[in-house]
Amino acid sequence: MKSLQLRLGMGLFISLIIAFITLWWLVSSSIRYLAEESVVDHLEHDAMSILAALSIVAGNNLTLDINRIEPIYLEPFSGDYYQVITPEQVIHSRSLMDQHYDIQGLPAGQTKKLYVTGPMQQPLVVMVFGYSKLDRNITIALAEDLSPTLARIALFQHRYTLISVVLLLLLIVVQVIILRIGFYPLLRIQKQIKALEHGERTQLDTNVPQEVAALVGEFNWLLSVMEQRLQRSRNTLGDLAHALKTPLTVLQQLSREEASKLQPEFCATLQTQTRDMQRTMDRVLKRARLAGAGPATLKFDIKREIPALIHVLQNIYRNKNLSITFSAPETETLLIDREDMLELIGNLLDNACQWAKSRVIVTFNINREIHLSIEDDGPGVSEDDMTRLTQRGTRLDESINGHGLGLSIARVIVEQHGGQLNMERSDKLGGFLVEVLFDKSKLQ
Repeated sequence: MKSLQLRLGMGLFISLIIAFITLWWLVSSSIRYLAEESVVDHLEHDAMSILAALSIVAGNNLTLDINRIEPIYLEPFSGDYYQVITPEQVIHSRSLMDQHYDIQGLPAGQTKKLYVTGPMQQPLVVMVFGYSKLDRNITIALAEDLSPTLARIALFQHRYTLISVVLLLLLIVVQVIILRIGFYPLLRIQKQIKALEHGERTQLDTNVPQEVAALVGEFNWLLSVMEQRLQRSRNTLGDLAHALKTPLTVLQQLSREEASKLQPEFCATLQTQTRDMQRTMDRVLKRARLAGAGPATLKFDIKREIPALIHVLQNIYRNKNLSITFSAPETETLLIDREDMLELIGNLLDNACQWAKSRVIVTFNINREIHLSIEDDGPGVSEDDMTRLTQRGTRLDESINGHGLGLSIARVIVEQHGGQLNMERSDKLGGFLVEVLFDKSKLQ
Protein backbone atom coordinates (compact mmCIF):
# COMPACT_ATOMS: atom_id res chain seq x y z
CA MET A 1 0.00 0.00 0.00
CA LYS A 2 1.24 3.51 -0.80
CA SER A 3 2.10 5.76 2.11
CA LEU A 4 -0.62 8.09 3.36
CA GLN A 5 1.68 11.06 2.78
CA LEU A 6 2.26 10.04 -0.85
CA ARG A 7 -1.46 9.49 -1.46
CA LEU A 8 -2.37 12.88 0.02
CA GLY A 9 0.47 14.53 -1.89
CA MET A 10 -0.66 13.01 -5.19
CA GLY A 11 -4.28 13.99 -4.49
CA LEU A 12 -3.33 17.59 -3.70
CA PHE A 13 -0.99 17.74 -6.71
CA ILE A 14 -3.74 16.54 -9.07
CA SER A 15 -6.18 19.00 -7.46
CA LEU A 16 -3.74 21.85 -8.01
CA ILE A 17 -3.21 20.87 -11.66
CA ILE A 18 -6.99 20.73 -12.28
CA ALA A 19 -7.51 24.05 -10.46
CA PHE A 20 -4.75 25.82 -12.41
CA ILE A 21 -5.90 24.44 -15.78
CA THR A 22 -9.50 25.47 -15.03
CA LEU A 23 -8.39 28.92 -13.88
CA TRP A 24 -6.18 29.33 -16.98
CA TRP A 25 -9.10 28.44 -19.25
CA LEU A 26 -11.50 30.76 -17.43
CA VAL A 27 -9.07 33.70 -17.49
CA SER A 28 -8.14 33.15 -21.14
CA SER A 29 -11.79 32.84 -22.16
CA SER A 30 -12.72 35.92 -20.16
CA ILE A 31 -9.91 37.97 -21.69
CA ARG A 32 -10.98 36.99 -25.21
CA TYR A 33 -14.62 37.68 -24.42
CA LEU A 34 -13.82 41.11 -23.01
CA ALA A 35 -11.58 41.91 -25.98
CA GLU A 36 -14.28 40.91 -28.47
CA GLU A 37 -16.90 42.90 -26.55
CA SER A 38 -14.64 45.92 -26.80
CA VAL A 39 -14.36 45.39 -30.57
CA VAL A 40 -18.15 44.96 -30.83
CA ASP A 41 -18.75 48.22 -28.96
CA HIS A 42 -16.31 49.98 -31.28
CA LEU A 43 -18.02 48.52 -34.38
CA GLU A 44 -21.45 49.55 -33.07
CA HIS A 45 -20.17 53.10 -32.64
CA ASP A 46 -18.81 53.07 -36.21
CA ALA A 47 -22.12 51.70 -37.46
CA MET A 48 -23.93 54.68 -35.98
CA SER A 49 -21.44 57.01 -37.69
CA ILE A 50 -21.98 55.29 -41.04
CA LEU A 51 -25.75 55.41 -40.59
CA ALA A 52 -25.56 59.14 -39.88
CA ALA A 53 -23.42 59.67 -43.02
CA LEU A 54 -26.04 58.09 -45.32
CA SER A 55 -28.24 60.29 -47.48
CA ILE A 56 -30.44 60.09 -50.62
CA VAL A 57 -29.33 61.50 -53.95
CA ALA A 58 -31.01 61.75 -57.36
CA GLY A 59 -32.62 58.56 -58.45
CA ASN A 60 -33.59 57.72 -54.89
CA ASN A 61 -30.23 56.03 -54.32
CA LEU A 62 -28.25 56.11 -51.11
CA THR A 63 -24.91 57.81 -50.89
CA LEU A 64 -22.29 57.80 -48.10
CA ASP A 65 -20.29 60.83 -47.10
CA ILE A 66 -16.81 59.33 -46.62
CA ASN A 67 -15.59 62.47 -44.90
CA ARG A 68 -17.75 61.57 -41.91
CA ILE A 69 -16.33 58.02 -41.37
CA GLU A 70 -13.08 56.77 -39.92
CA PRO A 71 -10.06 57.00 -42.28
CA ILE A 72 -9.14 53.35 -41.49
CA TYR A 73 -12.02 52.27 -43.74
CA LEU A 74 -10.39 54.02 -46.68
CA GLU A 75 -7.04 52.21 -46.56
CA PRO A 76 -6.85 49.08 -48.78
CA PHE A 77 -7.04 45.84 -46.78
CA SER A 78 -6.59 47.73 -43.53
CA GLY A 79 -8.49 45.06 -41.60
CA ASP A 80 -11.51 47.32 -40.98
CA TYR A 81 -14.32 46.96 -43.51
CA TYR A 82 -17.99 47.79 -43.93
CA GLN A 83 -20.89 47.08 -46.26
CA VAL A 84 -24.16 48.98 -46.41
CA ILE A 85 -26.89 46.72 -47.78
CA THR A 86 -30.35 47.73 -48.99
CA PRO A 87 -32.73 45.82 -51.25
CA GLU A 88 -31.69 48.07 -54.13
CA GLN A 89 -27.93 48.50 -53.68
CA VAL A 90 -24.75 47.56 -51.74
CA ILE A 91 -22.11 50.06 -50.66
CA HIS A 92 -18.77 48.69 -49.42
CA SER A 93 -15.71 50.38 -47.99
CA ARG A 94 -12.67 51.29 -50.02
CA SER A 95 -10.61 49.07 -47.74
CA LEU A 96 -12.36 46.05 -49.33
CA MET A 97 -11.24 47.17 -52.79
CA ASP A 98 -13.19 45.04 -55.27
CA GLN A 99 -14.21 42.33 -52.76
CA HIS A 100 -17.37 41.93 -50.79
CA TYR A 101 -19.12 39.56 -48.42
CA ASP A 102 -22.31 37.71 -49.02
CA ILE A 103 -24.32 38.97 -46.06
CA GLN A 104 -28.07 38.85 -45.86
CA GLY A 105 -30.01 41.88 -44.78
CA LEU A 106 -31.53 42.09 -41.30
CA PRO A 107 -34.83 43.60 -40.20
CA ALA A 108 -34.58 46.82 -38.25
CA GLY A 109 -33.54 46.37 -34.62
CA GLN A 110 -31.78 43.01 -35.08
CA THR A 111 -28.07 42.27 -34.58
CA LYS A 112 -25.90 39.36 -35.67
CA LYS A 113 -22.28 38.38 -35.04
CA LEU A 114 -20.24 36.41 -37.58
CA TYR A 115 -16.69 35.10 -37.86
CA VAL A 116 -15.23 35.09 -41.38
CA THR A 117 -11.85 35.12 -43.08
CA GLY A 118 -10.77 38.47 -44.52
CA PRO A 119 -9.17 39.38 -47.87
CA MET A 120 -5.67 38.86 -46.51
CA GLN A 121 -6.68 35.69 -44.66
CA GLN A 122 -7.28 37.77 -41.54
CA PRO A 123 -9.62 36.41 -38.87
CA LEU A 124 -12.51 38.86 -38.85
CA VAL A 125 -15.38 39.44 -36.48
CA VAL A 126 -18.40 40.83 -38.35
CA MET A 127 -21.23 42.71 -36.65
CA VAL A 128 -24.42 43.07 -38.69
CA PHE A 129 -26.94 45.71 -37.58
CA GLY A 130 -30.42 46.23 -38.94
CA TYR A 131 -31.76 49.82 -39.12
CA SER A 132 -34.67 51.72 -40.61
CA LYS A 133 -33.89 55.12 -42.16
CA LEU A 134 -35.09 57.18 -45.06
CA ASP A 135 -38.20 55.01 -45.35
CA ARG A 136 -36.23 51.87 -46.04
CA ASN A 137 -34.49 48.97 -44.24
CA ILE A 138 -30.73 49.41 -44.09
CA THR A 139 -28.28 46.72 -43.01
CA ILE A 140 -24.77 47.80 -41.98
CA ALA A 141 -22.11 45.07 -41.66
CA LEU A 142 -18.79 46.09 -40.14
CA ALA A 143 -15.74 43.80 -39.84
CA GLU A 144 -12.55 44.17 -37.86
CA ASP A 145 -9.36 42.12 -37.99
CA LEU A 146 -8.88 40.18 -34.74
CA SER A 147 -5.18 39.43 -35.42
CA PRO A 148 -3.77 42.25 -33.21
CA THR A 149 -6.22 41.41 -30.45
CA LEU A 150 -5.41 37.68 -30.65
CA ALA A 151 -1.69 38.47 -30.62
CA ARG A 152 -2.10 40.50 -27.43
CA ILE A 153 -4.20 37.73 -25.91
CA ALA A 154 -1.54 35.15 -26.86
CA LEU A 155 1.16 37.31 -25.24
CA PHE A 156 -0.98 37.59 -22.11
CA GLN A 157 -1.60 33.82 -22.10
CA HIS A 158 2.12 33.14 -22.46
CA ARG A 159 2.97 35.38 -19.50
CA TYR A 160 0.05 34.12 -17.48
CA THR A 161 1.05 30.50 -18.19
CA LEU A 162 4.64 31.18 -17.12
CA ILE A 163 3.52 32.87 -13.89
CA SER A 164 1.01 30.06 -13.25
CA VAL A 165 3.67 27.37 -13.67
CA VAL A 166 6.00 29.19 -11.28
CA LEU A 167 3.20 29.59 -8.73
CA LEU A 168 2.22 25.94 -9.18
CA LEU A 169 5.77 24.81 -8.49
CA LEU A 170 5.96 27.07 -5.44
CA LEU A 171 2.64 25.70 -4.16
CA ILE A 172 3.86 22.14 -4.70
CA VAL A 173 7.03 22.89 -2.69
CA VAL A 174 4.95 24.52 0.06
CA GLN A 175 2.58 21.57 -0.04
CA VAL A 176 5.45 19.10 0.38
CA ILE A 177 6.80 21.11 3.30
CA ILE A 178 3.37 21.27 4.94
CA LEU A 179 2.85 17.52 4.46
CA ARG A 180 6.26 16.70 5.92
CA ILE A 181 5.65 18.95 8.90
CA GLY A 182 2.16 17.49 9.32
CA PHE A 183 3.35 13.90 9.07
CA TYR A 184 6.47 14.38 11.19
CA PRO A 185 4.70 13.07 14.33
CA LEU A 186 3.79 9.90 12.42
CA LEU A 187 7.40 9.50 11.25
CA ARG A 188 8.47 9.96 14.85
CA ILE A 189 6.05 7.19 15.88
CA GLN A 190 7.51 4.98 13.13
CA LYS A 191 11.03 5.58 14.48
CA GLN A 192 9.84 4.80 18.00
CA ILE A 193 8.32 1.51 16.80
CA LYS A 194 11.72 0.67 15.26
CA ALA A 195 13.27 1.52 18.62
CA LEU A 196 10.75 -0.83 20.25
CA GLU A 197 11.88 -3.60 17.89
CA HIS A 198 15.49 -2.97 18.87
CA GLY A 199 14.63 -2.90 22.55
CA GLU A 200 15.67 0.75 22.95
CA ARG A 201 12.36 1.77 24.54
CA THR A 202 9.32 0.14 26.10
CA GLN A 203 6.51 2.63 25.29
CA LEU A 204 5.55 5.06 22.55
CA ASP A 205 5.55 8.80 23.19
CA THR A 206 2.01 10.03 23.90
CA ASN A 207 2.73 13.57 22.64
CA VAL A 208 1.11 12.87 19.26
CA PRO A 209 -1.68 14.44 17.13
CA GLN A 210 -5.22 13.95 18.38
CA GLU A 211 -6.09 11.77 15.37
CA VAL A 212 -3.64 9.02 16.42
CA ALA A 213 -3.61 9.62 20.18
CA ALA A 214 -6.18 6.88 20.80
CA LEU A 215 -4.22 4.39 18.68
CA VAL A 216 -0.96 5.17 20.50
CA GLY A 217 -2.71 4.91 23.84
CA GLU A 218 -4.17 1.50 22.99
CA PHE A 219 -0.79 0.33 21.69
CA ASN A 220 0.96 1.39 24.89
CA TRP A 221 -1.76 -0.28 26.93
CA LEU A 222 -1.29 -3.54 25.00
CA LEU A 223 2.46 -3.38 25.56
CA SER A 224 1.91 -2.90 29.28
CA VAL A 225 -0.61 -5.74 29.42
CA MET A 226 1.74 -8.09 27.55
CA GLU A 227 4.64 -7.23 29.85
CA GLN A 228 2.49 -7.63 32.95
CA ARG A 229 1.11 -10.96 31.78
CA LEU A 230 4.57 -12.24 30.94
CA GLN A 231 5.90 -11.14 34.31
CA ARG A 232 2.91 -12.69 36.09
CA SER A 233 3.48 -15.95 34.20
CA ARG A 234 7.11 -16.00 35.27
CA ASN A 235 6.22 -15.21 38.86
CA THR A 236 3.41 -17.74 38.88
CA LEU A 237 5.67 -20.51 37.63
CA GLY A 238 8.30 -19.67 40.20
CA ASP A 239 5.73 -19.33 43.01
CA LEU A 240 4.10 -22.61 42.03
CA ALA A 241 7.40 -24.42 42.01
CA HIS A 242 8.33 -22.98 45.39
CA ALA A 243 4.87 -23.75 46.82
CA LEU A 244 5.15 -27.38 45.77
CA LYS A 245 8.55 -27.88 47.35
CA THR A 246 7.17 -28.30 50.89
CA PRO A 247 4.45 -30.89 50.07
CA LEU A 248 6.94 -32.63 47.78
CA THR A 249 9.44 -32.84 50.62
CA VAL A 250 6.72 -34.36 52.78
CA LEU A 251 5.95 -36.96 50.12
CA GLN A 252 9.62 -37.80 49.78
CA GLN A 253 9.84 -38.19 53.53
CA LEU A 254 6.80 -40.51 53.49
CA SER A 255 8.55 -42.77 51.01
CA ARG A 256 11.30 -43.28 53.58
CA GLU A 257 8.95 -44.14 56.45
CA GLU A 258 8.88 -47.70 57.80
CA ALA A 259 5.20 -48.07 56.88
CA SER A 260 5.96 -47.31 53.25
CA LYS A 261 8.78 -49.86 53.17
CA LEU A 262 6.27 -52.56 54.01
CA GLN A 263 4.76 -51.94 50.56
CA PRO A 264 7.75 -51.98 48.17
CA GLU A 265 5.74 -51.37 44.98
CA PHE A 266 3.91 -48.41 46.46
CA CYS A 267 7.17 -47.02 47.79
CA ALA A 268 8.94 -47.36 44.42
CA THR A 269 6.08 -45.66 42.59
CA LEU A 270 6.00 -42.83 45.12
CA GLN A 271 9.74 -42.28 44.87
CA THR A 272 9.63 -42.27 41.04
CA GLN A 273 6.79 -39.76 40.88
CA THR A 274 8.26 -37.44 43.50
CA ARG A 275 11.63 -37.56 41.70
CA ASP A 276 9.97 -36.56 38.41
CA MET A 277 8.09 -33.76 40.17
CA GLN A 278 11.35 -32.55 41.68
CA ARG A 279 13.03 -32.48 38.27
CA THR A 280 10.14 -30.55 36.72
CA MET A 281 10.15 -27.95 39.50
CA ASP A 282 13.90 -27.53 39.26
CA ARG A 283 13.63 -26.95 35.52
CA VAL A 284 10.85 -24.37 35.94
CA LEU A 285 12.83 -22.54 38.60
CA LYS A 286 15.91 -22.51 36.37
CA ARG A 287 13.89 -21.07 33.47
CA ALA A 288 12.47 -18.34 35.70
CA ARG A 289 15.96 -17.48 36.93
CA LEU A 290 17.41 -17.51 33.40
CA ALA A 291 14.68 -15.24 31.97
CA GLY A 292 15.23 -12.55 34.57
CA ALA A 293 13.00 -9.50 34.67
CA GLY A 294 13.56 -7.90 31.25
CA PRO A 295 10.59 -6.31 29.48
CA ALA A 296 8.73 -8.30 26.85
CA THR A 297 9.53 -5.86 24.04
CA LEU A 298 13.32 -6.16 24.27
CA LYS A 299 15.25 -7.83 21.50
CA PHE A 300 18.30 -9.94 22.17
CA ASP A 301 21.55 -8.18 23.06
CA ILE A 302 24.26 -10.84 22.79
CA LYS A 303 26.98 -8.98 24.66
CA ARG A 304 24.70 -8.22 27.58
CA GLU A 305 22.50 -11.30 27.87
CA ILE A 306 24.93 -14.18 27.34
CA PRO A 307 27.44 -13.19 30.06
CA ALA A 308 24.56 -12.76 32.53
CA LEU A 309 23.20 -16.17 31.54
CA ILE A 310 26.62 -17.78 31.97
CA HIS A 311 26.93 -16.19 35.41
CA VAL A 312 23.59 -17.68 36.49
CA LEU A 313 24.52 -21.16 35.28
CA GLN A 314 27.94 -21.01 36.93
CA ASN A 315 26.14 -20.29 40.17
CA ILE A 316 23.73 -23.17 39.60
CA TYR A 317 26.59 -25.59 38.85
CA ARG A 318 29.15 -24.07 41.23
CA ASN A 319 30.03 -27.53 42.56
CA LYS A 320 31.48 -28.41 39.10
CA ASN A 321 33.65 -25.30 38.94
CA LEU A 322 32.93 -25.02 35.20
CA SER A 323 34.96 -22.92 32.79
CA ILE A 324 32.46 -21.42 30.31
CA THR A 325 34.14 -19.60 27.40
CA PHE A 326 32.09 -17.12 25.36
CA SER A 327 33.05 -15.39 22.09
CA ALA A 328 30.95 -13.22 19.77
CA PRO A 329 31.61 -10.42 17.27
CA GLU A 330 30.66 -6.83 17.96
CA THR A 331 27.16 -6.66 16.55
CA GLU A 332 23.85 -4.92 16.84
CA THR A 333 20.97 -6.27 18.86
CA LEU A 334 19.43 -9.30 17.16
CA LEU A 335 15.86 -8.77 15.98
CA ILE A 336 14.56 -11.91 17.68
CA ASP A 337 12.44 -12.23 20.78
CA ARG A 338 14.54 -11.96 23.95
CA GLU A 339 12.53 -14.51 25.91
CA ASP A 340 12.72 -17.09 23.13
CA MET A 341 16.49 -16.67 22.83
CA LEU A 342 16.98 -16.84 26.59
CA GLU A 343 14.93 -20.02 26.78
CA LEU A 344 16.71 -21.51 23.75
CA ILE A 345 20.27 -20.73 24.90
CA GLY A 346 19.37 -21.39 28.52
CA ASN A 347 18.18 -24.91 27.71
CA LEU A 348 21.19 -25.67 25.53
CA LEU A 349 23.65 -24.24 28.05
CA ASP A 350 21.89 -26.03 30.90
CA ASN A 351 22.24 -29.34 29.07
CA ALA A 352 25.90 -28.62 28.33
CA CYS A 353 26.61 -27.72 31.96
CA GLN A 354 24.89 -30.89 33.19
CA TRP A 355 27.01 -33.13 30.98
CA ALA A 356 30.28 -31.17 30.99
CA LYS A 357 33.23 -32.24 33.09
CA SER A 358 34.96 -28.88 33.31
CA ARG A 359 34.62 -26.87 30.06
CA VAL A 360 31.84 -25.39 27.92
CA ILE A 361 32.39 -23.18 24.86
CA VAL A 362 29.72 -20.80 23.52
CA THR A 363 30.42 -19.22 20.12
CA PHE A 364 28.42 -16.71 18.05
CA ASN A 365 29.30 -16.04 14.39
CA ILE A 366 27.19 -13.51 12.50
CA ASN A 367 27.33 -12.67 8.80
CA ARG A 368 24.42 -13.47 6.51
CA GLU A 369 23.44 -16.12 9.04
CA ILE A 370 23.41 -16.21 12.82
CA HIS A 371 25.45 -19.22 13.86
CA LEU A 372 25.39 -20.32 17.52
CA SER A 373 27.38 -23.30 18.74
CA ILE A 374 27.54 -24.74 22.27
CA GLU A 375 29.94 -27.60 23.01
CA ASP A 376 31.13 -29.37 26.14
CA ASP A 377 33.79 -31.87 27.19
CA GLY A 378 31.30 -34.42 28.47
CA PRO A 379 30.83 -37.99 27.25
CA GLY A 380 28.72 -36.95 24.25
CA VAL A 381 26.15 -39.25 22.65
CA SER A 382 26.24 -41.85 19.93
CA GLU A 383 24.83 -41.25 16.44
CA ASP A 384 21.93 -43.61 17.16
CA ASP A 385 20.91 -41.46 20.11
CA MET A 386 20.99 -38.16 18.16
CA THR A 387 17.52 -38.68 16.70
CA ARG A 388 16.06 -39.74 20.03
CA LEU A 389 17.26 -36.52 21.66
CA THR A 390 15.01 -34.39 19.44
CA GLN A 391 11.90 -36.23 20.61
CA ARG A 392 10.11 -34.42 23.42
CA GLY A 393 10.69 -36.00 26.83
CA THR A 394 13.45 -38.37 25.79
CA ARG A 395 16.25 -38.78 28.36
CA LEU A 396 19.34 -40.88 27.78
CA ASP A 397 20.40 -40.78 31.37
CA GLU A 398 17.58 -40.69 33.91
CA SER A 399 20.05 -39.71 36.61
CA ILE A 400 20.66 -36.33 34.98
CA ASN A 401 17.71 -33.97 34.87
CA GLY A 402 16.03 -32.72 31.70
CA HIS A 403 18.58 -33.38 28.94
CA GLY A 404 16.20 -34.63 26.23
CA LEU A 405 13.35 -32.27 27.13
CA GLY A 406 15.64 -29.26 26.89
CA LEU A 407 16.78 -30.17 23.38
CA SER A 408 13.24 -30.79 22.14
CA ILE A 409 12.13 -27.40 23.52
CA ALA A 410 15.13 -25.80 21.79
CA ARG A 411 14.21 -27.42 18.47
CA VAL A 412 10.63 -26.09 18.71
CA ILE A 413 11.89 -22.54 19.34
CA VAL A 414 14.38 -22.77 16.47
CA GLU A 415 11.75 -24.03 14.03
CA GLN A 416 9.31 -21.30 15.06
CA HIS A 417 11.88 -18.74 13.90
CA GLY A 418 12.68 -20.57 10.66
CA GLY A 419 16.06 -21.81 11.87
CA GLN A 420 17.88 -25.12 11.97
CA LEU A 421 19.27 -27.14 14.89
CA ASN A 422 22.11 -29.63 14.35
CA MET A 423 23.81 -31.99 16.83
CA GLU A 424 27.10 -33.84 16.55
CA ARG A 425 30.31 -34.65 18.45
CA SER A 426 32.61 -31.76 19.29
CA ASP A 427 35.99 -32.00 17.53
CA LYS A 428 37.49 -29.44 19.90
CA LEU A 429 36.36 -30.80 23.27
CA GLY A 430 35.28 -34.33 22.34
CA GLY A 431 31.86 -34.01 23.95
CA PHE A 432 28.44 -32.90 22.69
CA LEU A 433 28.05 -30.09 20.11
CA VAL A 434 24.80 -28.27 19.33
CA GLU A 435 24.62 -25.79 16.43
CA VAL A 436 21.77 -23.34 15.77
CA LEU A 437 21.45 -21.50 12.45
CA PHE A 438 19.14 -18.52 11.81
CA ASP A 439 18.68 -16.67 8.53
CA LYS A 440 19.01 -12.95 9.36
CA SER A 441 16.69 -11.92 6.54
CA LYS A 442 13.86 -13.97 8.08
CA LEU A 443 14.30 -12.25 11.44
CA GLN A 444 14.19 -8.66 10.12
